[in-house]
Amino acid sequence: MKKFTGIIIVFLLIFSLIGCDKYIRDNSPGSITEITLDESLELAKEEKESIILYSITTCNDCIKLKEVLNNYLKNHSVEINEVVLDNEGTTDEEIQSNRRKINTIFSEFNAVPSMYYLKDGKVIDEAIEITTEEELDEWVLKNMLDKK
Repeated sequence: MKKFTGIIIVFLLIFSLIGCDKYIRDNSPGSITEITLDESLELAKEEKESIILYSITTCNDCIKLKEVLNNYLKNHSVEINEVVLDNEGTTDEEIQSNRRKINTIFSEFNAVPSMYYLKDGKVIDEAIEITTEEELDEWVLKNMLDKK
């Protein structure tokens, strides 16, 4: 039993000396940058962290999310790349073509607003039904998106 206790103490000491990567939130303003659909698909393939939001200007849920984001980003350093899909085409053919393009990377995509967190060319998490700052903050905390 003394050996076991000694081993635990050694591990605790090593862990405390090495430390852990603390999550300190950056409260500087974040932003939303509008990009094209093709730019979003290229960004999704890159080996870096990014957030991509797909929206439509006339969608009530998109409008609500944008209100939540605009207020939240005043003091949370989160960078969001937004694709406004009605700028990419509004005919049935264009909408279906754009959906197929999006589905090549985001197979689950089928509605707006849809927001994806990507890292190393992989989808880490998605946010589909965010309607409040609290829900948005939970998602940001879960993925440490406003880390200093």
